Amino acid sequence: MTETYALLVQIESHEYDGEFSLVGEGFGTPAEVLDHVAADHLLRISRASRIEEYLLDVLKHGENASEDEYDAIDPDVKCWIHVDVPYRRYAFGVDDRVVEFTGEPTESEIAAIVAELQS
Repeated sequence: MTETYALLVQIESHEYDGEFSLVGEGFGTPAEVLDHVAADHLLRISRASRIEEYLLDVLKHGENASEDEYDAIDPDVKCWIHVDVPYRRYAFGVDDRVVEFTGEPTESEIAAIVAELQS
């Protein structure tokens, strides 16, 4: 049986305030989703000179799921990332657990959180 995930991406900025979903297969734990999916999005957001660049890239590559697709799956893991662009605040959450980054996320900080989630 294939493991499935759903990742909700929430963004607050002056230009965009909303959310979209990503769904996929192959990752069935929060650590795997953070390591292989959410980390990529957190890093892309933090490295974008404007949030629109990131959003256009997501749309261009068709990464986002429709609301119907998101509602139709029963994922093994549901998690989210939240980005407050003006205040440079980043967080990853699953269930009642929230991990806030100390600033713009780095690969090493993400790796440490992945290791913590795996333990």
